[in-house]
Amino acid sequence: MKNKILLILIFLTAFFIRFYNYKYPPLLWDEAALGYNSYSILQTGKDEYGKLLPLIFKSFGDYKPGLYVYLALPFVKIFGLNELSVRLPSILIGSLIPIFLYFLILQINKKNYNLALLAAILAIFNPFNITYSRLAWETNILTFELILASYLFFKDKYFWSSIIFASTLYTYQGGKLASLTLIFILFAIKKSKIFNLKFIAPLFILSLPIVFGMFFNHESNRLKVASIFSYPRSPTETNQIIAESNQINYDIFHNSPIFFTRSILGRYFNHFSPEFLTFMGDWQNPRHGTPYLGVLLLPSIFFLVIGLFNYTPVNFFFMLWFLLAPFSSALTRDSVQATRSMHFSIPLLYFTAQGIIVFLKKFKSHITYYIILATYLLSFIYFLDLYFNHMVKVHPIEWLDGYKESMNYLIKQKDKYQNITFTDMYGQPYIYYLFYSKYPPSVYQKKAILQNDSVDTGKVESVDNIKFKSASFDEAKKPSSITIFGYDEVARLDLKNKPEFNKFIKFGNFYVYENP
Repeated sequence: MKNKILLILIFLTAFFIRFYNYKYPPLLWDEAALGYNSYSILQTGKDEYGKLLPLIFKSFGDYKPGLYVYLALPFVKIFGLNELSVRLPSILIGSLIPIFLYFLILQINKKNYNLALLAAILAIFNPFNITYSRLAWETNILTFELILASYLFFKDKYFWSSIIFASTLYTYQGGKLASLTLIFILFAIKKSKIFNLKFIAPLFILSLPIVFGMFFNHESNRLKVASIFSYPRSPTETNQIIAESNQINYDIFHNSPIFFTRSILGRYFNHFSPEFLTFMGDWQNPRHGTPYLGVLLLPSIFFLVIGLFNYTPVNFFFMLWFLLAPFSSALTRDSVQATRSMHFSIPLLYFTAQGIIVFLKKFKSHITYYIILATYLLSFIYFLDLYFNHMVKVHPIEWLDGYKESMNYLIKQKDKYQNITFTDMYGQPYIYYLFYSKYPPSVYQKKAILQNDSVDTGKVESVDNIKFKSASFDEAKKPSSITIFGYDEVARLDLKNKPEFNKFIKFGNFYVYENP
């Protein structure tokens, strides 16, 4: 009974932290796409491009596994198309991660009650987990699936473990390598169990559509774009290296295998760096965390080291997970990538919890407990301040600040104007128009045209009489025009020094100019 009450409190605390002020930060365009496609499925049974109940969703020229779209269906049905319905699946599942981490640790070793409980508590407050479970990130769902699949496997529920592993393939592109990694780890631990037909058969059958899509359809586009092997050394750099020595020297010391090996290892070890773990996080993309803080709370780096240095055979599963998890990110083009490596948070939490327990056994006193509690509390308050007070303000463009407000203003005013332009400087404005206007999917499906589909994301240039392109002040001055400029366009066009600037309405990074 006591354990049930504790687990309920853990879930409720995690849920509150993730649900509080759920509209913050601003909705990202990928979230809007997930939500609108759920809305489209509910209304018509088809996605935004008119494909009937797809498993893979085309979005901006990307191809996304569609499980999240279907997870959001009941919430869109109940709450309508808004931030809550889009983010609630991630919030709920993110709140369950501490619970199932607790069960996984205990399933592996029944004696690890204190470790399991402490790891679950750390998962409630960890920046890595909070960041991705407050928004509609598929990688958060993937992390939960990997925990659940591992728990079921250790519980000898091989059929259901296989089903969950297979579901990761329909959740997130990075799930393919992450799942293979974890299955390899389980193979290393229980070789005979992996060959159990109850495990192999469902996994093989359910993976066939994904494998077929990777080899014969467009679903592999994103993998090609993201893969590090799609970015060989440039001819200019190659010629420079040869010019500095000779062709033989290049073939021996600077050939392609050496180049890619060095690149992969550099990306791999970046995930173990203090910058990533504690002080900066994902330094390539501000949307993957808070400024001035890594993926762990500040005291965790100290206890993580202690936990790793007190490795015992009972930790073998989590040690392998710790060592192999970054490879799902290291094989991509980015030097570090928090999103693709979010499941790395699980072994990090495990060994941090172990480090705290080892430390408390070494220094047994009430003062030690109070010091640890105080340092974590202060670090968490620091994280909350960075998250809610600074994150969007430090990187307003990256967080697409003002998209919602400017788009809603346009939706209210658009019937008054003939010429409407919304800047496409910051990404995919059309999806916000579809989302916030609740544009009828049956109507949009007939006119959905993605330009430049051969590139990474492509673009939609217009919906009805709204053009999504670079904003021009000459066009904005035409009669019956409303134009939404981006912050950078205002600076580039020197609009602040024009007499008409006092008529501009500012919404975050966007400026609205109306000329009746």
